[in-house]
Amino acid sequence: MGASREAAGLIRPLHRGHAHIAAESVADGSGALVDANSRRGKPGRDGSPILDPMGTLKIEGAIDLHCHYGPDMVGVFDGATHAVTAVEAAREAAESGHAAIVLKAHDFATPALAHALGQVVPGIRIFGGITLDHQAGGLNPAAVESALRLGAKIVWLPTLASVQDYQSGLARDLGYPAPGIAVLDESGEVLPSVREIAGLVREFGAVLATGHTTAVEHYAAVREFARDGHVIVTHAGAESAGPGLSASQCRELADLGATIELTALCCSPVLGSPPNKTVPEMLKMIETVGVEHCTLASDYGWSDALPHPAAGLRDFFDALWTEGVQESQLIRMARENPAELLGVAV
Repeated sequence: MGASREAAGLIRPLHRGHAHIAAESVADGSGALVDANSRRGKPGRDGSPILDPMGTLKIEGAIDLHCHYGPDMVGVFDGATHAVTAVEAAREAAESGHAAIVLKAHDFATPALAHALGQVVPGIRIFGGITLDHQAGGLNPAAVESALRLGAKIVWLPTLASVQDYQSGLARDLGYPAPGIAVLDESGEVLPSVREIAGLVREFGAVLATGHTTAVEHYAAVREFARDGHVIVTHAGAESAGPGLSASQCRELADLGATIELTALCCSPVLGSPPNKTVPEMLKMIETVGVEHCTLASDYGWSDALPHPAAGLRDFFDALWTEGVQESQLIRMARENPAELLGVAV
C-alpha cells in the first residue's frame, strides 16, 4: 500500500494520534501515540501547515455538512445527553474558523433555526435541512418544499426511520415507530413521492442525501438522481447506522455521480461499541474513492460521550493528516467540495 499512497501523493511525516479517534500506528500497528513535539513544520508564510496552539492542524474555512445538536428525539429515546446546543455548535464552529455548518435533526426541519442563529452568531454561515423520518413527515413533498423555500440546503432520505435501521434493530432500539420508510416500491422502482422530492431538491439547487437507506436504495437513488444534481452518500462506511458500504461500493457510487461523505464519528467508539473504521481504513476509503469525490464532516453533537462537532472535526482532519493525507487534499474535502455542494463561495 505504501507505493500506491506515495504515487497518489498521500504520504507525509507521521505525527500524533487522537484519543477518541481510532488511529492505529502505521509503523507497528500498536496504536501508540506520537508526541506532538515530533511535528514538523510550524505556522507561517513559508507554505508549512498551520497548527493551532494545541499543535493540531487547522483547516480555515471548513464546512461541516453533518452537525447535530440537542435537544432532539434521539436523546429522548435512548437517554443520551446532547453534547451541544445549536447555539454552542455554531459559536464553536465560528471560533474554529469554519466557514459554514449544516444543522441536522432527525425530527424536524432546521432552516428556521439556522436563520435565527445567523442573527446572533457572527462569522459563520449556518444552514438547515430536513430529514424525512416519521416525525418530520416522512416522504412528504409538501414538507420538503416548505423546508426548501425556507432555505434548506440538504434533504436527507429516511435515517432512523429507514428500512435499513429496522432491519438492523437500531430503529426499534431507539423506539422509532414502525414500519420503516421504504424509498423503493415492491418492484424495486423509486417511489413517485421520492421522485417528486428529488425534483424539488433539483429545482431549489439543494442536495439530496441518502440517509440510512439500504444499499439497494442507495444505488437506486444515486443512479436516478446523481446525474441531474448533487447527491451525498451519508456517512459512508458507517456500519452502526445505514448499510455499511465498502470502499469499492463507494467508488461505484462516486462513479455514478455521488459525493461520498466521510465522518469523524465513523472513527470513534460509540456507546460502548468499537469504531466502525480506523483512520488507516478511512484513508483506504479516500484512496479508493478519490479526494475529488469526498467530503469530510463530523456527525457529532448528539451525545456528550463524543466530542463537540467543531473540535471533533478538527481532530479528524489532524488524524487524517497524521496518517498521510496532504493538507491541500484535506482542504479539497473539508472546504472546496462542500462549498460546491452548497453553492457558496469560501
